[in-house]
Amino acid sequence: MRSLITVLLTLALLGCQAEATPPATLFDYRLLDDQGRPVSLAEAAGRLDRADVIMVGELHGHAGVHRFQAELLAQLLTRPRPLALAMEQFSRDRQTEVNAYLAGELGEDAFIERADAWPGYRRDYRPLVELAKAAGIPVLAANAPRAIVRCIGHEGPDYLNRLPASHRGWVAERLTLDNDAYKARFMASRFHGQAPTDHQFAAQTSWDDTMAESIARYLERHPGHRVMLTVGRFHIDEGLGTAQRLARRNPNLSIALIYPVLPGETAPPGWTLRVQALPTPRLKGEPLPKINMSTPECR
Repeated sequence: MRSLITVLLTLALLGCQAEATPPATLFDYRLLDDQGRPVSLAEAAGRLDRADVIMVGELHGHAGVHRFQAELLAQLLTRPRPLALAMEQFSRDRQTEVNAYLAGELGEDAFIERADAWPGYRRDYRPLVELAKAAGIPVLAANAPRAIVRCIGHEGPDYLNRLPASHRGWVAERLTLDNDAYKARFMASRFHGQAPTDHQFAAQTSWDDTMAESIARYLERHPGHRVMLTVGRFHIDEGLGTAQRLARRNPNLSIALIYPVLPGETAPPGWTLRVQALPTPRLKGEPLPKINMSTPECR
């Protein structure tokens, strides 16, 4: 049985010497190996050749991270092993629209609207999709639809039993609801000062299980291929979340994790991709952003 490979390519601070030469702009990054030595993307792509799945954690909206994702994908496309791009940023119910755009059957405006692309698509994810389109590789709309996830968070996992078969297939067949380390991390978090509920954890893991299942099914149908996943960093922190749920579905897969950490945060040992810190979102005393607390329509 092949072990779960943890290749931690992190956005982090590694010692005083590294701190003395930070990236020049928010668009820049510096890739270092586990000894703090600079490594080219071409060399990194070669070292990742054994990985069946490369999960690239991200800080949503960070220009340096998104640039790294695109440039890493470009390097992986030069390797001989067939590759697919899986994305948290599209859900399974929009796979037809993703496929249509890749086939040249939709313009970008229609694609963004019909595929329900994330805000900032043109800035953050367009380079990835255009690389995949030009290379002729699949893009997996790997995630669960947000409307269904909201209803799971409001009514619990039993809500899935009320979905018609066509909609039920948009979420993982099996949700991981165990009291595991990932649940402990999630339940210890705070959202607008409030502790999460069991229903909200079920919603959270519906994302992780669906992405993991999407990748596992693709690799079952395409032996010898590999997948690069773009996903928020919490979903792969410490090898939990999506990574853990994929490993449980197929323990034989080699999974490489690329985990971003900003300067000043504690980073696990391993490879390092350093970028500048983002601006402070709110000063002390400024209000939190408004959120939609309305009850979803869950029929």
